[in-house]
Amino acid sequence: MPNPPGSDSFPVTCGLEVHQQLDTGKLFCRCPTKLSDAPAQTTFHRQLHAVASEFGEFDVAALEAIGKEQTYHYQALHESACLVEADDEPPHGMDANALKTAMEVSLLCHSTLVDKILVMRKTVLDGSNTSGFQRTALISMGGQLELQDGKVIRIQNLMLEEDSCRPVERKDHEVTYRLDRLGFPLIELSTMPDIHSPQQAKETALKMGEILRITGRVKRGLGTIRQDINISVPGGARVELKGVQEVELIDEYVRREMHRQNMLLHVKHELTQKGLTRELIHQQFPLDASPALKGSTSKIIQNGLQNHHSIIALRLPLMHGYMGKEIQPDRRVGTEVSNYVKARAHGMGILHGDELPKFEITAKEVTAVRKLVMANEKDSFALMVGTPERCAKAVEVIKQRVAMLLEGIPMEVRGALEGGNSEYLRPMPGAARMYPETDEQAMVISSQQLQSLQQQLPRFAAQRKQFYVQKGLSEKLAEEMKLDNRARFFERLIEKGYNPTIAATLLLDTLNIVRRENPRVDELNEMQLESLLDAQKSGTVLRDQFVEIVKAWASNPHYTLTELLHKLNFQNASSEEVNQIIEQIVEKNMALVIVKKMDAQTPLMGHAMKALRGKASGQTIAAALQAAIKKRI
Repeated sequence: MPNPPGSDSFPVTCGLEVHQQLDTGKLFCRCPTKLSDAPAQTTFHRQLHAVASEFGEFDVAALEAIGKEQTYHYQALHESACLVEADDEPPHGMDANALKTAMEVSLLCHSTLVDKILVMRKTVLDGSNTSGFQRTALISMGGQLELQDGKVIRIQNLMLEEDSCRPVERKDHEVTYRLDRLGFPLIELSTMPDIHSPQQAKETALKMGEILRITGRVKRGLGTIRQDINISVPGGARVELKGVQEVELIDEYVRREMHRQNMLLHVKHELTQKGLTRELIHQQFPLDASPALKGSTSKIIQNGLQNHHSIIALRLPLMHGYMGKEIQPDRRVGTEVSNYVKARAHGMGILHGDELPKFEITAKEVTAVRKLVMANEKDSFALMVGTPERCAKAVEVIKQRVAMLLEGIPMEVRGALEGGNSEYLRPMPGAARMYPETDEQAMVISSQQLQSLQQQLPRFAAQRKQFYVQKGLSEKLAEEMKLDNRARFFERLIEKGYNPTIAATLLLDTLNIVRRENPRVDELNEMQLESLLDAQKSGTVLRDQFVEIVKAWASNPHYTLTELLHKLNFQNASSEEVNQIIEQIVEKNMALVIVKKMDAQTPLMGHAMKALRGKASGQTIAAALQAAIKKRI
């Protein structure tokens, strides 16, 4: 017997897959990992076809994808894609930094690295890979994470794979993709099904996210990390929620999927008790409802008649009230059926008897349709408007999905929707959709590589913050720096003796300020940034000048600091110039000096800083101002 409707306090089993883009080069070519909306320089078009395996079998997900009869258009910029992305050239060797990052994450999760890395091909038939497959490699197996309450979540494996194309436009039977994202290195970190509550799912995702971020080589921002959640409740089946981007909402996604599955189990129980069978469902036949609705004022019906489309009605036996039963906020059983039809019948939409009033179909018209399909008070019906071919396909899909209500929970892949709901995407793919990549050599992990990695593993976030505070960094800056991508660089700067506060201010505040105006600031490398700290340390530039210098440097990242300062004619004021300007300020404000004496330094400091900002340090200005006032009192 299912759990009581509306109750979420029942067992659930979850596993997480976290997909994180890496901030390195592309995985199998040397193109940069940059996205751009600039006009495409190259376009081409493809269609994909399913091929039987060696056993003469077709993957069910592949057959559904091919049945959509899609044409795929690809756009490319020469700076972010090459012949590898177009599948016109074999893949190059795996990016070394991406592989190193995947191995580090494995060790941080206490996983066992494989002895030999073999690249595989995983079948993908939605057009998001030009080749029809995704390259992926198993890096490690096993391992574990520990949550705050001490619960251990086992790690299943870590894969290093290439990300897919970026969709930019979808039309009926056509999808347009950009090649810039294709080939981004992607870590897939998967847990075992050890998660048993929505809160545990969220905490596990946050812990996995922390481990990925402390490597300092992950991309940040919306779309750079995606979570897939596998969920099942007692009496149900495994369902995969794909593409959850908001980690803070993971518990809500799990909660709503638990509720959806529980409500569908209730629907199964009740319909079975009422005597509904698969045979009864499949015995129903479609009827032309155009005569019954020819005078309808409904816009959907009017448009259909004007376009000479068919208007088809199908009786849904014993389904009265069930199509309108809510299974997630603002989503009903009818929504589930409609999603299946859209996915499998070329985007076709349906109406059903429980929702017709909101589509301006009157009670009299509903009665006429019910009479047409011979529906009694226990029955409902579905309406379709479209070409005869699409309506015929929709009828078959409706029967299939309504019959599946008698099974309870279909095993399927669902897409995450905003706010915590989800919708049907495709069937769960078959297990045998992976085969070897013949264009990539196997890679052996040496004991020396492993030992070197173990000696250089990054600190965890809490350890970092404690270390930074011990070195003199404020709590605020330590909190900001602990998960920053440049944290490991910051630690090397501390070891070299640079002032922690000045270094952190450059890496956090200065770079963030400039990044808002010019994202190219991220092209400045560690050697360049360290040279700026050297110049500040020697007095060549001032800390107050960081923003101005870095702004100019971001627009000319190929310059050395010396070349940049020469181009900007960047010179600090000499001590004589500072003293001259300070003397003028004090002379102009002698009335204030006479009255306030040394207390005049505070208001005059504002005038002095305004006149000398970017030309002398605050410390130098304060000392000169104090001396100028002192000799006049």
